[in-house]
Amino acid sequence: MAILSSKNYDRNMMGNVLKQVVDAINTAGASGTTFNIGGPTGIQGPTGPTGGTTGPVGPAGPSGQTGPTGPTLGAQGSQGAPGTTGPTGPAGNAGTTGTGVTGAGGVTGPQGITGQTPGLTGAQGPTGSSTGPVGPAGPTGPTGSTGPTGVTGQVGPTGQGVTGATGPTGPTGQGPAFLFIPPMVSPGVTGQVWNNAGLLTVSAGPGT
Repeated sequence: MAILSSKNYDRNMMGNVLKQVVDAINTAGASGTTFNIGGPTGIQGPTGPTGGTTGPVGPAGPSGQTGPTGPTLGAQGSQGAPGTTGPTGPAGNAGTTGTGVTGAGGVTGPQGITGQTPGLTGAQGPTGSSTGPVGPAGPTGPTGSTGPTGVTGQVGPTGQGVTGATGPTGPTGQGPAFLFIPPMVSPGVTGQVWNNAGLLTVSAGPGT
């Protein structure tokens, strides 16, 4: 169904035309159809360039110094003392040349202390660093520019609703030090008091 389009709607037709627009939007939403209400979306801005590359690896650190070599052998021990001479044997009988008994050998002195083999190893020098310092980070690329904002859509017509009738006036409350002035005409409300030509009258409903 075609919806009436005009720049100057009749007041009696404006509410009906607005209802037709709302029904058309609701029907299209239930069926999966998309309405473009409002202005078109602006184009997307270009992507900014990628940031800089990683810096080069630093040079390797120097090797540690080798410790001094320990001594090859310890000091040689001292020579033992010579053994004591044994006693001379008795003289042989006359006529026969006797052979004396050879004395026992002297006690051998203790052996000297042998030096430590091999000598003590010198302390190891410190290990050099194998990884150089990290290169500086490259600069961050500039941010891409923002795309232009889309055009704002036109504002729809303002709806014109009918003003409802005024409701009846409620009963007047009773409070301390309250001056009650009854109305001069019947309010048309059951139980409401009014001034009927100087006579207080309780209304029994509309027209009384």
